[in-house]
Amino acid sequence: MQDWLAGSFCDSVEHAPAAIQSEVYELVKCKIITRTEDEDEKVLQFVRSKIPKPAVNVCYMILSEQCNLACKYCFLGNNDRQKRMQFLSEDMTTDTADRAVNFFIRQIKLSGLDSEYNKPVIIFYGGEPMMNFPVLVHVAEKLKDLREVEKCVKNAEMSVVTNGLLLNEERVLKLKELGVSIAISVDGFTEETNKMRVDIGGYPIFSRILKTLDLCKRLGVEISLSVTLSNDTIRDTQNILNLIDNYGVKSFGFNIMMSDENFVLPESYNDAAAQFIIDEFIELRKRGIYEDRIMRKLRAFTKAQVYFSDCAATSGGQIVIAPNGQVGICHGCLYNKQYFISDINDDTFDATKDPSFIEWSQLSPVNKPGCLDCPALGICGGGCPVNAMHLKPNNTIHSIDERFCAHSKKTLEFFIRDLYRIISESENANA
Repeated sequence: MQDWLAGSFCDSVEHAPAAIQSEVYELVKCKIITRTEDEDEKVLQFVRSKIPKPAVNVCYMILSEQCNLACKYCFLGNNDRQKRMQFLSEDMTTDTADRAVNFFIRQIKLSGLDSEYNKPVIIFYGGEPMMNFPVLVHVAEKLKDLREVEKCVKNAEMSVVTNGLLLNEERVLKLKELGVSIAISVDGFTEETNKMRVDIGGYPIFSRILKTLDLCKRLGVEISLSVTLSNDTIRDTQNILNLIDNYGVKSFGFNIMMSDENFVLPESYNDAAAQFIIDEFIELRKRGIYEDRIMRKLRAFTKAQVYFSDCAATSGGQIVIAPNGQVGICHGCLYNKQYFISDINDDTFDATKDPSFIEWSQLSPVNKPGCLDCPALGICGGGCPVNAMHLKPNNTIHSIDERFCAHSKKTLEFFIRDLYRIISESENANA
């Protein structure tokens, strides 16, 4: 094959030697061998034409911008005194929450998703959302009533991302009654791996998180874990399995840490974090648990479909509503309200036509020249525009989130090797 491709007789697919002709046609079918010089460009333009337009179906409802923690790496800015001072001190009111829900429903309809089969998502977020628990309950109860009259939210899903310290038995049972899923944030599975997760007094809080996990276990309420991968966490592969076995955790999401001017990660971190996610995925699937970040890429890989975006913001699919009713695209911009371009009182706003939402919806790596030669382009989905913006001076949301490159490339290699393993085992079993 290599001799033919490099030789002077390689003038057309039809002239391939008989010994390799079937392989050549298979590679042509997969567009690994091309017939014309412009075929790659035509495929690229076709793929780009399929990037989804903005269609809002996810709402981050920021119930409070205040937090009872001050994690040393906080990507929202709680680790920075100047940024922390910019957070709104007033929590969301029930009146603002009512108008926020109505605004979200209007955006769903404008996005062409007014169907009883639609599955919109509301995520209660912060700060720490449990600092404004009454409004969380108010919104969840309002959604319950609206399911009967607004078909586009009939199958709405609700979840709360919390550090867990303000959960008690009454609140846990109320969330279960309201159908609000609980995701608890941790950095790892021991006191050591959680040493950067501290309260505003600088004191460690892991023992208190364990008490919350014990409470949920005793009440029979399933929780998921949102795990920020610190340097200590990625060196600790066993304790995660012990924690899962002890608390019966069924859902996991791993978060790769983000750098900024106050928190700089070593160069070795990206590769180590990517390998940790793969190693844990292998162990977790033995228990019937499938980590969300890899599964999104795996679906693209197995279906041979381009994965355009790894987050709802870069697909133009989410809105973020601040406690004062401001409407933005990404909760990572909460402290300075960058890319917060509307508010819930604007009845004329249409995210599907807004220039900022359209710009964000086109942030797919297939639109970035620096990504086009990457073998993992089809499954990557890109990283975080906010992280890309902060990585280097003069970066913008259009820059590449380099920490994600290692994750995507390592994940692709794992998929290929794992698929080869499965095929080989199947052939040996049938031999």
